[in-house]
Amino acid sequence: MAAASLTGLPLEVLVHLIAAYLSTKDLGAFRLTNKHLEKALFDTFAKEFFTKKQFMLSTASLQTLVDISRHGALGKTLRHVIIGLESFDATNLSPHYFGMSDAQNIAFQQGSADQFALSSSGRDRALLTEAFRNLHNLDTVGIRDYEASGRVRDDNCWTSYGAPSISRQIGINLQTNSNKLASQAFLLLMQALADADRPVPSIETILRKRQAGMNDTAFLLGSPNPKMDVVLSGLRQLLLTLNPTAETRAYRLDPKIHPTFLESFLLRTYSLEHLRLNFWKSEIAPAQWVLVRLCTTPGLLPVMRRLELGMLTTMPDVLVNVISKFSATLQHVGLWKVELKDDAAARWKDSEDRYNPWPRVLKDLATTTNLTSMSLGCLAQRYPSILVQFPDDKVAQHYSGDMKVWMPQLLDQLIVLWPKPPQRNTDGESMDHDMDESEESHDSDEDEDYDE
Repeated sequence: MAAASLTGLPLEVLVHLIAAYLSTKDLGAFRLTNKHLEKALFDTFAKEFFTKKQFMLSTASLQTLVDISRHGALGKTLRHVIIGLESFDATNLSPHYFGMSDAQNIAFQQGSADQFALSSSGRDRALLTEAFRNLHNLDTVGIRDYEASGRVRDDNCWTSYGAPSISRQIGINLQTNSNKLASQAFLLLMQALADADRPVPSIETILRKRQAGMNDTAFLLGSPNPKMDVVLSGLRQLLLTLNPTAETRAYRLDPKIHPTFLESFLLRTYSLEHLRLNFWKSEIAPAQWVLVRLCTTPGLLPVMRRLELGMLTTMPDVLVNVISKFSATLQHVGLWKVELKDDAAARWKDSEDRYNPWPRVLKDLATTTNLTSMSLGCLAQRYPSILVQFPDDKVAQHYSGDMKVWMPQLLDQLIVLWPKPPQRNTDGESMDHDMDESEESHDSDEDEDYDE
């Protein structure tokens, strides 16, 4: 009897019963066993590892992106390019300095110098431009400050190419919590797309670190540029994480008369159908500034169908106004971790004269818009937060269909977790204890977004 051979096995067996259970390193060795296996496994290998790829801002990582874009087969496979925000400049060495070897310190200084020179010389823009020009099937570019889960091999996380090697060389992980770098990276991507004449339908900036978000200056694109106009007009989906808190404009200027750079950016994205804005929830002024400008800027987003707002505190009338602004075309609204701040207007109070805005807000949205679906989650009102829950103690709810039918049913079952009234003893004194330990709220340190 002839000896069994791997080359004689059906492709389904090779892919699903053997290759699927190998580590990345072992899969590479398995593919290179012979030319037959390399050819047989190439398509599934390319789809798994090269459809979506994350890179950091280093010469080696971006050069690898260029090399992939030049590859005849892999260049056609890569559709989604993500820039990770690993930063030497944002990494605090103080807790680790005396534990690092000379070799680790040298590796850190070399990496820091490379990242500085890459940005200062414009080499990062040139490398990205070349890669984007070569990637004819590119449909999404993005920015992340985290390692995404969902990988089926090894540690189940997708990392920026080159970042694990750097971590091994320097003995620590690079930090990614730089709002300045996020803003710079966004501008860098926009410029490279324009230089490459490569419009893409989707741009995603998903940041999850505490207080993470781009400044408003990220959307200052400079003088009119026909190539940039092509990129902006080609956008269909834009997912943003914003934090203009540090900009004094958010506090010193009246949002009704002072514009944002974001609205100037959005005025040029006239084909945009899906907009998501996540904020840093603890401050009201930045989100209020942005939302009021969206309400008052004429000609904005004429074909928008999906609007998602998350991680923000605002006034109920502003929330209603910004959604109503786009009611002619809007089909879906998503609200995640939205807190409504106190408003003295009588319309936001219930029959017991308590500030209870969510029933009125949701009723207004159901009756004054043409929405066909809605997603709600982790809603709250006033400060400190009074949480709002749905039937069966659920914190989230999604519905598709006739809002005028569904909303009354939802409102009948809406649960507001009012604080318990203070207990009194027989002398009339309060029995409540001082709350020295803060309770854990629904707004955890993890900056969740609609991707989760």
